[in-house]
Amino acid sequence: MPWIAQFPGAPETVGAARAMVRDALAGNPKMRDAELIASELVTNAIIHTRSGRGGHVWLEITRRKNWIRIAVTDDGAPESRFSFRSSDEVEDFGRGLAIVQALADYWGARSEVENCHTVWAELTFTEHEDRQQPALRPETRGV
Repeated sequence: MPWIAQFPGAPETVGAARAMVRDALAGNPKMRDAELIASELVTNAIIHTRSGRGGHVWLEITRRKNWIRIAVTDDGAPESRFSFRSSDEVEDFGRGLAIVQALADYWGARSEVENCHTVWAELTFTEHEDRQQPALRPETRGV
């Protein structure tokens, strides 16, 4: 089942994206990793593309039996190119994709129309890992 949302390209969107991941993946063994990946990808979209200059970002979360995919699409940037620097090349910031690479089983990026980009990451887990998570109690709401 996919969860898709459009957010404004503003710093507070990062928290909203993290909350969306927590809601979509509650109880999943890879929820925290997925939350951090979404945070890094949304932050990159806001900092490095037109999304952060009055635009939007789209977050898509897809969950299957033993697989999660986090994808963030931005508004693109003129003459933009993907770049990946090792952690040795950066000091205070610029480690977002290195974090994604460390956490994800697979990740990649593709260019869309009008220089928009989608960066995605996939996490896999075994059925055994999923069963190790404590069962969630359903929320009850009064009338």
